[in-house]
Formats: sequence, C-alpha cells, structure tokens
Amino acid sequence: MALSCIIRNASKTSGFANILKNTVTVSTRKPYSQLLNRISQNVCLPARCARNDQFLVKRSMSADHSKLWGIEKAVSIALLGVVPATFLTPNIILDDLFAILTVVHFHWGLEACAVDYIRPIIFGAAIPKLALGLLYIISIATLGGLLYYNHDCIGIGQTVRKFWEIKK
Repeated sequence: MALSCIIRNASKTSGFANILKNTVTVSTRKPYSQLLNRISQNVCLPARCARNDQFLVKRSMSADHSKLWGIEKAVSIALLGVVPATFLTPNIILDDLFAILTVVHFHWGLEACAVDYIRPIIFGAAIPKLALGLLYIISIATLGGLLYYNHDCIGIGQTVRKFWEIKK
C-alpha cells in the first residue's frame, strides 16, 4: 500500500519529477508543463494538484485529521489514569468518564480499521457506508448501555470491585 502511494505521488516530489521530466520529455516530445498538467488532471490521483509558477501546490483536504490524531493520543493517555482510578475509587463521575473515554477510544480504532479494510474500490460504495453506519450504531448503543448501567445500577467501578471480592 505504501508503494502505491509513493508511485501515485512520485510526480509531486522533486527527485522523481526530474527523472520523470527527462524520461518522458524524450519519449513523448511534450513540454514538462503539459506533462504535469496531464498528471494533475488524472483521476487516479487521490489529491488534485494545481500548477503554480514554480511548483505544484497540493489542494487542501476536506478535513484536518491532525487535530483528531492529537485528541486520540490525549484520550489514550487519559485512559492510563482513569482506568485505575475508576477501579480503586469507584464513583459516578469516574464511571461515566471511563465509559465515555473507553467507547470513544474503541470507536476510533474500529473506525480506522473499517476505513482501511472495507474500501469502496473493493466492496463498492454501499458496504463501506453500511459498515460505518453499523459501527456508529454499535458505539452509541454501547455508550448508552454503559451510562445506563452507571446511573441505574451499581456502576462499572463497583462491579469490578465485586469481581475482586469473589473467592474460590
């Protein structure tokens, strides 16, 4: 997969662009600017490019996922403290925080798996959307069930404490 990304974006890097310029200009006898315009208009490229004076400028994506990556890492680090705190000192706030952070953490991980492995190229347009829809339904139902358990039953932390008290 990484190789296909490198090959698709080879024309955007300076080293490959010079090789591509020398090779293709000799064989096709077309100017380099026409070749770059033709490459940037190719439907196979995931990100469209626009020709600027001296270089190719990559157009912005529909969403900025770098902020989400930071939030995912912050949630993972927060779980390192919330999990033991929930089990050692069970209360409704820690139980709710544990439920929310755990479900969000699992949801993001499973969403990444679904996006990576259930691709429209392989399965068509409907099945990836269905898989993500089912993932959202399962995540919402799980979060709702855990919050219900925390507020109407004994809670997650107290349940784990009761398991610890079970003797053989």
